[in-house]
Amino acid sequence: MKANQSSMSWMRDHDVSAKSGTMVAAVVAWSLAWKGVSLWRAARNDSKPWFVALLLSNTLGVLDAIYLFLVDRPRRARARDEEWILATTGEPEQRTHPPED
Repeated sequence: MKANQSSMSWMRDHDVSAKSGTMVAAVVAWSLAWKGVSLWRAARNDSKPWFVALLLSNTLGVLDAIYLFLVDRPRRARARDEEWILATTGEPEQRTHPPED
């Protein structure tokens, strides 16, 4: 009970303005948005090292943005280009032959 009282007295002694509370809420929302999107993409890409790095880091969205714009975007562009080439040329998807007995 004493610890709770001391934390409450600290809050009474230090005036926390509404602006600083709004700023903290905005930073938390910003960070969570970036982290959510980057973790979702890393999981969909089966990129376990990136998933763990993004999960454990707290860089206010900087590392998350690096992953989304510098790592994931080129990979997605290559996949989109390959799909376009296959659709344009009409080549069927390459599949392996079944093993011979």
